[in-house]
Amino acid sequence: MNNQILIKHNKNWGIDEKVVRKKSELILKKLGFKEDTELSILFVSKKKAKELNIKYRQMNYIPQVLSFPLSKKKDVEGIIRLGDVVVCDEKLKYESRFQKKSIEQILEEWMEHGIEGLLI
Repeated sequence: MNNQILIKHNKNWGIDEKVVRKKSELILKKLGFKEDTELSILFVSKKKAKELNIKYRQMNYIPQVLSFPLSKKKDVEGIIRLGDVVVCDEKLKYESRFQKKSIEQILEEWMEHGIEGLLI
């Protein structure tokens, strides 16, 4: 089985799902996860990102990326279910304009940070 990237986002989020999938695959392969790995990526609003940060980290600010690890080992089905990477899409777009970089560049940096956070 190839890696499986599960993507959930708001309506009108404005980011190409193919780009997200491709960037995720490249990062997973770079980190040694070439197959049989499942990764969930959720794009959320500033409000939701802050709610999650307060609930799970007791931090009262809007994060760029949150990581919720599950496992680094294969389950009974032979799949490594790494966990969830949560990205604040509004902050992503803002940061792209602020840094004068493409959304794809910022997304790749944040995704790598988020996926690495699953491995801690």
